[in-house]
Amino acid sequence: MKNKFLKIFALIFCVAFLMTGCATVSNVKINGKDANFKELQHNQGQVLVVGDYLYYGNGYTSSSDSDFDYNDAKSTGYLSRINLTKDFTFSDKVTDEEKNNSSPKQIEKVNDKKLIGYQHQDMFALGEYIYFTSANTHKTNEMQNDYTQVSLFRMKFNGDGLKELVKNSAFKQGDGCTITTAKGSDNNYYYIIVEPGDNSTFTIKALKIGNKIGKIKTIAKDVTSYAIADQSSTERNIIYTTNSEQAQSTSAVKSVDFASGKVEDLDSGVTNSTIAFLGRVGDVVFYSYTYRAVQEVYYKNIKNGADYFNPASSNKFYNATTISNIKGAGDGYIFKTSDGALIYKELTSKSQSLMESEEFSDILFVENDYVYTSSSNSIKRISVIDQTIETIISLENENQIISGECGYDGQYIYYYSQLDKTEWEDEDGKNHVDEHYYMYRTDKNGNRQLIGKRV
Repeated sequence: MKNKFLKIFALIFCVAFLMTGCATVSNVKINGKDANFKELQHNQGQVLVVGDYLYYGNGYTSSSDSDFDYNDAKSTGYLSRINLTKDFTFSDKVTDEEKNNSSPKQIEKVNDKKLIGYQHQDMFALGEYIYFTSANTHKTNEMQNDYTQVSLFRMKFNGDGLKELVKNSAFKQGDGCTITTAKGSDNNYYYIIVEPGDNSTFTIKALKIGNKIGKIKTIAKDVTSYAIADQSSTERNIIYTTNSEQAQSTSAVKSVDFASGKVEDLDSGVTNSTIAFLGRVGDVVFYSYTYRAVQEVYYKNIKNGADYFNPASSNKFYNATTISNIKGAGDGYIFKTSDGALIYKELTSKSQSLMESEEFSDILFVENDYVYTSSSNSIKRISVIDQTIETIISLENENQIISGECGYDGQYIYYYSQLDKTEWEDEDGKNHVDEHYYMYRTDKNGNRQLIGKRV
């Protein structure tokens, strides 16, 4: 009788296990304890290292595709992981020549409830959770899906506890928008959302994350440009411009502490002059200043007190109307010009051309003196010291790499690509055509390996 009761209990437990979507993989141990991070962990967005494991979206589908189907996309783009400390093994039928384009046996499916592999994915770890963005699946008032809206989710490292954190406040993406995470002045982390508003302006929102999740708060409206504190900023705020209430065609500059929401007026502006923030590295902000039909790019260290944005020859940075994608590199900064060229410049020195627009599409990341870039069929790096370009990956077929979507763990670069052969035969002898994009990795010498599990 006792054994019968135990069997019934076990059956009920198994059913409950399946219905609640409990863990299908083990938890992650670091030094013998369950993984738990006091500081935010981030690996460029498309992958995440937690202990010995790499977490990633198995496959990639853009939600902006006209034929996008969410359920079909997540059938390949679910959350996976693989142990980086163990050698990969393959099916006995896989030859040595086929291994770099074959799925390792060690791939584990963590959770397949949400689409992970898609454009502008952001994934990070904090506490005992993975946080990630995913296309919003809630219907609009017209009972349609609007996949330009994005929600924030989190789950534990074993796939348990999946929860949507912004269910009723999904945020929109668009030109000039930003989604990022930064530590606030109160030493807590905040999810910062800059989304499009009315009349070419933006609205800035902040969400406290960690053991306790706060509520999304709007901290600035009618924003015309902005510069958000990064990891190296001592001033934990967002500097932004808005149209002056005192004079037409004039920009006023303000700052907002995204932890407290406190707003400060920094510069009421000069009549008929406009400012547009272009980027920020630490406490140095870059901005375009327009006055009397002259527009040039300047910089300012915002720790230097009042009179923040009065341009002078001493703080002129670059003779152009605008620049973008500004990042710290070496002893200076890299950026893209309006025609797509890659430039390196120290604050008070002459600029140096690194790459022309036809040589790359996107800046992936910067590591010390090297800038890593991608295009539809290549990954390259260039030294800001001697301008030497090295090609890490070069694929013969066009449009094989999803340019700009990347991860980096200090040793490997992770990217999405199509299989070398889209037509293939499985172990049962059946022929398949697979044009999906899957996660690959490459070392800096171009030795690449498929780590996504193909359908």
